[in-house]
Amino acid sequence: MNKLGAISVLIILSFYLPSVIVHANTPTVLSITRRTEGSNTIIDLKVSHTSPSTAHYIALISLDLDGTQKTFTDPMKATANEATYSLNIGSTNPKTIKAQATCNIHGPSSVFTENAAPGNTSGIPGYPLETIVIGSAVAICIVIIVNRKQ
Repeated sequence: MNKLGAISVLIILSFYLPSVIVHANTPTVLSITRRTEGSNTIIDLKVSHTSPSTAHYIALISLDLDGTQKTFTDPMKATANEATYSLNIGSTNPKTIKAQATCNIHGPSSVFTENAAPGNTSGIPGYPLETIVIGSAVAICIVIIVNRKQ
């Protein structure tokens, strides 16, 4: 690879790499279960998040209820690495529930879908697999085009 090709690769990577950095302490949604209390549907969301404290906690939980977004800000602060958050979604009974927990320091978990196997998520938290694949393909194409012109 010549000097221009190497510089092109470095420039592309300098823009691309910061978007794929993974923080090791992002939360993980382990399970979603639902139950009813009277006319309300309660979602029990089990989340794993290492070393929670008063300064490091789940700050936000987002639910996708059949395409409708519902956000719970400032849920209870967990004292153990695994915690269950009980979220009242009212009288609605969605067919599909997707959940994402967000750490106040390390950012969001991957999206977890109800009835999925634990850890069965794709992509880097906050960056879906499609984004990573497209970004990689674009970077490779640019390098090939730059090298062919010489």
